[in-house]
Amino acid sequence: MSIKKVLVLNPYIPTLGGGEKHMGYMCQFIEKYYNYDVRIDILVHNYNEVDIHAEDYVTIYDINNQFGLALKNTHIRKLDIEKPTTKLEFLHNKQTIENITKEYDLFINFMFLSKHMGRAKVNIYQCMFPPHRFVTEMQDSFWQKMVGRFYDYKFFHSYQSMIANSKYTQHWLATYWKPDKKETCIYPPVFNENEIEGRYVESKKENIIVSVGRFFVAAHSKKQLEMVEFFVKHHDELKDYQYHLAGAVSNLPMDIEYLNKIKALAATVDNVFIHENCPFDELMDLYSRAKIFWHGTGYGIDENKEPEKMEHFGITTVEAMSYGAVPVVINKGGQKETVEQGVNGFRWNDGEECIKYTLKLANDDVLREKMAKISVERAKDYSIEEFYRRHEEVFNELHI
Repeated sequence: MSIKKVLVLNPYIPTLGGGEKHMGYMCQFIEKYYNYDVRIDILVHNYNEVDIHAEDYVTIYDINNQFGLALKNTHIRKLDIEKPTTKLEFLHNKQTIENITKEYDLFINFMFLSKHMGRAKVNIYQCMFPPHRFVTEMQDSFWQKMVGRFYDYKFFHSYQSMIANSKYTQHWLATYWKPDKKETCIYPPVFNENEIEGRYVESKKENIIVSVGRFFVAAHSKKQLEMVEFFVKHHDELKDYQYHLAGAVSNLPMDIEYLNKIKALAATVDNVFIHENCPFDELMDLYSRAKIFWHGTGYGIDENKEPEKMEHFGITTVEAMSYGAVPVVINKGGQKETVEQGVNGFRWNDGEECIKYTLKLANDDVLREKMAKISVERAKDYSIEEFYRRHEEVFNELHI
């Protein structure tokens, strides 16, 4: 089948987070796979009242610059839709997007919790995390349940392939949807295989703890406020360490308010530093100097009741590992796949455990250096080359 036009759905690109890095490398794979004889459109819309026509809205140049990409035939397609206030408006917006997919040879759904059907010639669901089935959200009447089952069937069977970004996501995809077709797990790409060599240099390490992730309150919030609370509460024990938090921030009032709360708490001590919209080179420098990496997505949330609010994979954890920053991360979600307890890091269940494991590393350089070296080796499992190879298998199976 000839593929000339590709549509990628991802309205969240202004965040320039791990999901956007994943999407960017998928676009680069497609460009290379078709020898650049293809056009890719990333479809965005004004979700949460984001102004997609603002002068500072993300461009392909920004995506290339942030993630070290070289996208040539990828463009941003903007769609104005009203924020839905009723189920009917939601379905109207959904259908509008689905109708656009008909214009393309290949549709790749990269949207978190999306229930959009694919109507291109070939459709792939890149599952960041699966949505609940329509039928579970309908009221108890017989006819509403029938409508829900109809939408579930149409949605699920519109995709020729479903690709989960972790075993964790794959588990919940199977739990919610009980797939009767082949679904697979392909981990997001983090770096080139040769890029990791020489990243970890022990002599560059400083007494730094780093956390990386968007500053936001919705969905799978990175819980930076709680992490700063941990640090401030144990400031006397960690007085010889600095805590650096890096990440993008949107222009949404609730996210700005959240960041201001973090800044206010950080200002109560002299060794917590915030890096807003941190450039790529500055972020890599932080990783290279940090001895320890913290991550707390899902803290205070029941993983079984709200699994979508966990870290579904954790690109930043692997990035930190590649620089020998030993991960001390929450014992939830996809973190359990990348961090083996007591081998290449520690997984904690509450704030006291987080501090206990942090101090264990801070007070034992031999242990920390041993774990740092193992972390670097484990990080090699998440290469761009492996990501490309696995997707070539999928594309070959689909004969595209």
